[in-house]
Amino acid sequence: MKSATTYAAVALAALTMTACKDRAKEAREAAMHEADLEAKRKAANTEVAETVAPPVANRKRVSCEKMIDAAKFTTALDEKLPLQVSDVSSGNSEATATCSLLRGGVPPTAAEQAALLKKNPRLGVLPGDEVCRVAAYCWTLESEERLRKRCAELKNQDDESTGTYACVQIVATGADDVKAFRLFDNDTKCVLDIKGGPSMIDNDLIGKCAKTARDTIGTEQLVPVEDDAATP
Repeated sequence: MKSATTYAAVALAALTMTACKDRAKEAREAAMHEADLEAKRKAANTEVAETVAPPVANRKRVSCEKMIDAAKFTTALDEKLPLQVSDVSSGNSEATATCSLLRGGVPPTAAEQAALLKKNPRLGVLPGDEVCRVAAYCWTLESEERLRKRCAELKNQDDESTGTYACVQIVATGADDVKAFRLFDNDTKCVLDIKGGPSMIDNDLIGKCAKTARDTIGTEQLVPVEDDAATP
């Protein structure tokens, strides 16, 4: 006949085995749960990586006619006559669009220019001349942080005069130091380059052109030429 001590030992062994099995089961379930969470995290990261795309994909061009609102630039730059927009993208293979804003009016003849030079040794920006130029770079993923870092590497100037951050390069034009602005546009996620025309030395006006470009160019203006042409 088994003693009470024997029965107690058997019961204790059974309880110990059960507890061990329960702990093993919990460990397996915890490991499976962690593996499931890791798989979901990987799937989420993969999905984000697949959906991130530059503002304008596949190196498509954007029409200056769509991107630049000439009337708003005319008002912002206090021009007496409406500015004209010229698409000069063919001269910049790295930009999504490069647009020249030309002063309105009839260009003076050679004789008229000669007469003007007698009164003033500098003709300035004449009708038909470029007031400023806007280039949009939208084919890559950019950020303000990257722009700031690049600006520091090039030893250019940090600038807040347009209301947001811009990297400013000082370009010597004869006796004048002329500003060229490079900024990250939070709306479109594009980088915008803005500079004055060959005869433009008014840094305040170039700054207004930069601010207007930032304020007026949005995602709805970034219509690729191919897509626009396909719209009935």
